[in-house]
Amino acid sequence: MLSQTVLSLIEKWREYLSLQKNYSNHTQVSYSSDVQNFLNFISEYLACTVSATDLASVDKRLMRSWLAKLHNQGHLASSTARALSSVKNFYRFLEKNAEIKCHEIYSIKSPKKAKTLPKALSEEQLSISITHMQEFGKKDWVELRNKALLVLIYASGLRISEALSLTKSQINNQGFIKVLGKGNKERIVPWIDSARILVNQYLAALPFYIEESEQIFRGAQGKPLKAPVFNRELIALRRYYGLPEHLSAHAFRHSFATHLLENGADLRSIQDLLGHASLSTTQKYTKVNLKHLESVYNRAHPLSDNEKE
Repeated sequence: MLSQTVLSLIEKWREYLSLQKNYSNHTQVSYSSDVQNFLNFISEYLACTVSATDLASVDKRLMRSWLAKLHNQGHLASSTARALSSVKNFYRFLEKNAEIKCHEIYSIKSPKKAKTLPKALSEEQLSISITHMQEFGKKDWVELRNKALLVLIYASGLRISEALSLTKSQINNQGFIKVLGKGNKERIVPWIDSARILVNQYLAALPFYIEESEQIFRGAQGKPLKAPVFNRELIALRRYYGLPEHLSAHAFRHSFATHLLENGADLRSIQDLLGHASLSTTQKYTKVNLKHLESVYNRAHPLSDNEKE
């Protein structure tokens, strides 16, 4: 249970995330869920209705108990680290806007995240996906939508959220697309012929009128398409054709970056195309590329241990 004062503070914090920080809707929902989970834990831990005073009196023991509970519930280190980051964000807001201070919060270190490499698809898997994606729509225009969206993500390296937020006005240029990425940062991405043709075919078949400022990818009832709906189409595709379980919208973005690197693109250009704020985020693809080079070496070099007899 939360007091009315705490509920009011949560609402003001959410407005701050939206109006001042310009966080995406996805980030706002994630942060709110994390903080709600934390406050519910405080209520259980203290067996009380959480007040502003309780927020200020949180100590290391409570924090460690909460993190231990997340771990026991099977949360990955990455999701636990994000939850802790969300709570710290909330407390920074409280300190600046409600004079509620709790320095114990900031002394807790985030758990170390497991370093995982992005999983790209092979060229054969990409070919199968693009060739057969149209088989899983129940209407002709939906089939065109699915293929156009898939090719667009792979051809331009878009996040699924970025692709689904594209409006008519953003795709008016023949040579590039203006994309609004994380933190509302705009970047320019390639708008190649194969993707543009498919998107235009889809728009020509779309049975709904769309204004210049409206999102182009639509669901069956004409409302903006949601990521889970498209992901269900990808699940059907990968299961029917025996494609890897990591095949997802994000895997096509990973494939975009990996294949560019394998074919000689420089890391800085890939960073710009992906919209990464830091080059260190993009550098994980160099490890993927090293694995690719090692594989090529093992298959091709006469002195390789994998030399065929």
